[in-house]
Amino acid sequence: MQVLFDPARYAALEELAAAERLSVGALIREAVDERLNRVSANRREALARLLASAEAHPSGPIDWEVEKEQFERELPDDV
Repeated sequence: MQVLFDPARYAALEELAAAERLSVGALIREAVDERLNRVSANRREALARLLASAEAHPSGPIDWEVEKEQFERELPDDV
């Protein structure tokens, strides 16, 4: 895979990588891993909340559309 950065962004990556004694590639892989982990954690949390909601309403099924809207309102903008 090839990723292209504008010169200013790449210079900032080089500076940060040097300060952390990493290669630019390692810095980028670290950032990608953090993003993937955050998305995965958000999904696990949403599932746990959905299951907890279902347990809190044992008398009948939950309204998926209502639950979905609530989850979407609470999601961070960067997910």
